[in-house]
Amino acid sequence: MQRQIHPGWRRKPWPLLFLALALALPICMHGQQATPAEAVALEQQGKLEEAAQAWRAVTEHDPNDAAAFASLGVVLSKLGKLAEAAKAYQKALALNPKLPGVQLNLGLAEFKQGQFDAAIPPLKAALAADPHNVQTTTILGLSYYGAKKFSEAAKYLAQSATLDPGNTELHQILAQSCLLAKQYDCALEEFKKLQEQNPNSAAVHMFTGEALDGEGKTEEAIAEFQAALKLAPQEPNLNFALGYLYWKIHAYDEAVKYFEAELAIEPKNAQALTYLGDIAMKKEDNEKALTLLRKATQVQDDIRLAYLDIGSILVDQKQYAEALTAFKHAEQLDATQPDAHFRLGRVYQIMGDSAAAEKEFAKVRELKEKELDDVGSKMGKNPAQ
Repeated sequence: MQRQIHPGWRRKPWPLLFLALALALPICMHGQQATPAEAVALEQQGKLEEAAQAWRAVTEHDPNDAAAFASLGVVLSKLGKLAEAAKAYQKALALNPKLPGVQLNLGLAEFKQGQFDAAIPPLKAALAADPHNVQTTTILGLSYYGAKKFSEAAKYLAQSATLDPGNTELHQILAQSCLLAKQYDCALEEFKKLQEQNPNSAAVHMFTGEALDGEGKTEEAIAEFQAALKLAPQEPNLNFALGYLYWKIHAYDEAVKYFEAELAIEPKNAQALTYLGDIAMKKEDNEKALTLLRKATQVQDDIRLAYLDIGSILVDQKQYAEALTAFKHAEQLDATQPDAHFRLGRVYQIMGDSAAAEKEFAKVRELKEKELDDVGSKMGKNPAQ
């Protein structure tokens, strides 16, 4: 199994591009032939508050008028009252699920509120009603992206991006969706196109590097991150990413250079402190390692490697009670990993607590068996002879 680049380096997804796409999406008007003339006139005159009041009056007079609720939703959307608009659209759909345009409008209202999971069902319904609607396909893909369902996001955004090859922002979000879904071939293809359009984009080089690392091409990934570093030498986490890649291939002296460069930019980068501590431990400089690792945990208390290393050093120093505390913290951060359980078991053995040791070793065996079961299920029941 290839190891993906450590998540600590990552910049946030292109938030401004995502927001720009969201704000650029128009509110879709549905057919209003059934609405009262007074409300329509007020809306046409730009008197939206008065139009909303008129539509509310219509719905109060006839609570079963689905079109009136839909029209109320459109006006409320124009006023920026998206939560109220969503409720109006939902009421319209409850009365008439086939009312044209309302599913799309409801999806847009939820999307623009950042309610991405809630936006997905109405947008899927809208796309089912009009499978070739590029706008709906795009918004649905962006909703999956916002909901962090990246495989689905890539599926829909790929359709939209194919029809709009010049939309750089859309291709950037597609590329990152592929990357986060670990669809590295797709990610590399998109990042290659983006590099051709803008060879001086540090972000594109960085994400390309991560995709290459995901495919196990660490040396090529290093080259991409070095290209990014030349373009943006002060970019936060970029030096850390290079240090981590060198750490992965055991080029510790090179890794130290980049971790220290990261700390020069951000002195409280807990990840850089942790990996410097890990390297010091590997070089048997336990005092230096312990200082760096404890500093890292003071900055950020959820870095599992830091606690594993602290515990290992404390065991060497025969400080078993403190080592137990460190290993237990690592175990709490991820109880599915067997290494912390194993180290706890060894410390309990040393301390003479056989029952506690056997309990931890039993967890190690259980996790190892589960791992084998998972591999077996993926291989299938009838492997080749």
